[in-house]
Amino acid sequence: MTYRQLLRANLDLRRLWTAQVVSEIGDWLNNISVFALTLELAGPGREGVAIATYAVARHLPLFFFGPFAGVTVDRADRKRVMIAADLARALLALGFVLAANFRSLTLIYLVSAALFSVAAFFNAAKRASIPQLAHNAEELIAANALSASTTAATLAIGSAFGGMLAAVFERQTIFVLNAATFLASALIVRRLSLSQALRRQERELIVAWQRPLEDFREGLRYVRSRPLLLAVLIVVAGWGLGNGAARALYSVFGAHLGQSAHLTSRPSDFGISVLFVAMGVGGVLGAILARRSESALTTRLGRSLALDGAALVAFSVAPNLWSAAAVLVVREANYAIWWTAQQTILMQATDVRFGGRVFASHETITTLAMLGSMLVSGVAADRFGMRPVASSAGIVIIASSALWFLLVRQRQSAVVNTASEDAGR
Repeated sequence: MTYRQLLRANLDLRRLWTAQVVSEIGDWLNNISVFALTLELAGPGREGVAIATYAVARHLPLFFFGPFAGVTVDRADRKRVMIAADLARALLALGFVLAANFRSLTLIYLVSAALFSVAAFFNAAKRASIPQLAHNAEELIAANALSASTTAATLAIGSAFGGMLAAVFERQTIFVLNAATFLASALIVRRLSLSQALRRQERELIVAWQRPLEDFREGLRYVRSRPLLLAVLIVVAGWGLGNGAARALYSVFGAHLGQSAHLTSRPSDFGISVLFVAMGVGGVLGAILARRSESALTTRLGRSLALDGAALVAFSVAPNLWSAAAVLVVREANYAIWWTAQQTILMQATDVRFGGRVFASHETITTLAMLGSMLVSGVAADRFGMRPVASSAGIVIIASSALWFLLVRQRQSAVVNTASEDAGR
């Protein structure tokens, strides 16, 4: 089923997708201006720490509130959760106007943390609603693929508009526009024909609320008993260490390279916009390439991970804005390939009874690695420069690729030895 066929056949999924498009474009419009304002308020010598703190303020709420959001949307009317979240975000988004007027980094961090805390509930409700709105398995697969592709596309489109609008309007105007997109999303979601009835298996998920730490530890024990799963999580942690530095420094690179280009009245906003557009374009291309790749999953994961690290090293030495953007297109396209490979390996190697806990462990480890890396890289970038830090992060990812091939080879040798021992008995 094509995306066009899906959107024509299912009115409710079309409405939910439209709400996602409107909201996410507004997010990226907003983020370009917030990144630029953060760098401006931090000033030279403190840019790395400021952006790292902003990145942590965005990611930490997802780590803390994700489990609570999951339980909430299994207990409550999902449509109302999404509407309430959109209305709350519309109000909170106006906090960036105050941050700009008062020239306050603290307000930027607080507003960002609050916005992403609420976003955890909207995102959980949206994901949980898709199976209810899809009429069959074919629509469900197409809807999930469309949602992922849309995120990459809105990153490109929203960032492009963010850069253009920054050259014409005051940042406060862009912040108000972002708030308006949440109101528009709420109006669209309000028209969904979403059943309030909870399925039996969804009610059973509420048990997880009562013992989240115990379930998490049980998931880790299961992972340790499966060498391939353990290898994936070890390597993903290494990738998180490298990628956390990259995500924290992209906007700093964009601002500096944009100032060197001297193309608009707000070169920092423009430079950040160009790099994020490149990321979105790469994500869209990668989604296409990931489906066409035919190599073995374990080989694809290790090879793509090595290329991901090499691309980050190349990005760190890019001489200008346009070469940096070109490298980012390649890196993000390659990222889609390796991410798809490792997610597929996890799904194939995990017993369905442990699926939720394995993926929860995966998300927790990745998030913790990225958060720690963001903070360290921000401080290091201010002290040693952003290029050496980004290059070091790429080397960490390349080392993770080498570790992956080593762990896979050890697992294959263990399987062969076991088979030989069984044959000799």
